[in-house]
Amino acid sequence: MKYNINPRRSKPYLPRAMSIYVTYKCNIRCQMCSIWKTRGIQKSNAELTLSELDEILSDSLFSKLEYININGGEPNLRDDLPEIAELFVEKFPRLQTITMNSNGLPPHRAHANVEAIGRICQKNNIRFSVSISLHDLGRNYDQIAGIPDAYQKVLETLNRLKRIQDSLPFYLGINCVITDLNLDNLPRLKEWSETEQIPINFTLGEVRERFHNLDTDVMKEIKTGKKADLVIFLRSLSKNKSLFNQHAYRYQQLADIIESKTSRKISCHYAMGGVILGSEGDLYYCKDSKSIGNCRKQQASSLYFSKDNLKYRKKELIQTKCKSCPPNTFNRIELEKDLLKYLKFLIRRHSNS
Repeated sequence: MKYNINPRRSKPYLPRAMSIYVTYKCNIRCQMCSIWKTRGIQKSNAELTLSELDEILSDSLFSKLEYININGGEPNLRDDLPEIAELFVEKFPRLQTITMNSNGLPPHRAHANVEAIGRICQKNNIRFSVSISLHDLGRNYDQIAGIPDAYQKVLETLNRLKRIQDSLPFYLGINCVITDLNLDNLPRLKEWSETEQIPINFTLGEVRERFHNLDTDVMKEIKTGKKADLVIFLRSLSKNKSLFNQHAYRYQQLADIIESKTSRKISCHYAMGGVILGSEGDLYYCKDSKSIGNCRKQQASSLYFSKDNLKYRKKELIQTKCKSCPPNTFNRIELEKDLLKYLKFLIRRHSNS
């Protein structure tokens, strides 16, 4: 209740959710992300070791974590990914959900890690969710991914993971980043996902300093001539009236932001109680945040609650950037806060049908 009553107070509550970038190394060369070019691949300390993670996550800042997202780079390039998941289970007694974002490559490594982490979650009654990146079909995806046979390799991974689901309960979905590179093919990709019975989530491409894509041409704003098509597509997605398809509400909000430049209305779990830990130990308030310090050098809680950082959070994030930040998630924490808004959305949809 306290998170929902005053989610944007000047001093945030202890985070309930954390996104952890376990590596910035990546084995594909996506046109909309250059993280693979420079993010410390040659540095000996580019990744937090398991012992460093153990020490950093012992800080009281992380004591109330319920939701953890494993991200990258490509998480499957870590040799100790199951051990990292075990560490989360050991350290966070409130943990309810582990999610992982992956490009799915290499297939054998993705298969082994998903199965291992899935077993850990099953044993400890923790929900597990895997999202595999797929931004187009066939050769078009190979061109976006920047490596040969990327599409066929992702298909192999998806087929492997679907087989694991026969004996292991976990959620498997696809994430598609919308850019000018694939905008014309989004309806075809949606039809494909329905045929394959793998849910797909559409998000807008993000421009982030740590992705090293600030100057990437394909990450510039969607071309004016295509915005109308994108809005039509998002509004078509928002018409799915299923009670458990909360992303329909998010798609409507995205369409409104793009079409009318309205302020964001969906709550953000980072603003309510979230944090990001980077591969090299940098701490961030959210995906749009600058680094507020490094946990290898200073305790996470002292960084998160420092006077200067809280001032930055309030003035530059909450009061400024939050208003125009497109919602790319509508997770359990956000749904808890916006449940009445979501129910009103469903009622209006049903009354207009």
